[in-house]
Amino acid sequence: MDWAHYSLALIAGFALTRLATEKLKVRLKGGGFWVHHWILAAVAMVGIYFTGIEHPAVWGGLTGVALEGLRRKNWGLKHKK
Repeated sequence: MDWAHYSLALIAGFALTRLATEKLKVRLKGGGFWVHHWILAAVAMVGIYFTGIEHPAVWGGLTGVALEGLRRKNWGLKHKK
């Protein structure tokens, strides 16, 4: 059942992130760098890894967030003005 929770959370994380990024135009830019949501998800994953959180829904949701960001054409760190 852990895989079911992971899979459902992955789909929900992906879909909710897609919805949020299309509706909300929040951008974290500065100094020529752009902090994308996939970067924030990866940082959160590192944090929960070191804290020992193993809940499949948490990992699935963050994986969905990261994958949604990586599929976009402008996923790099450099901000093009």
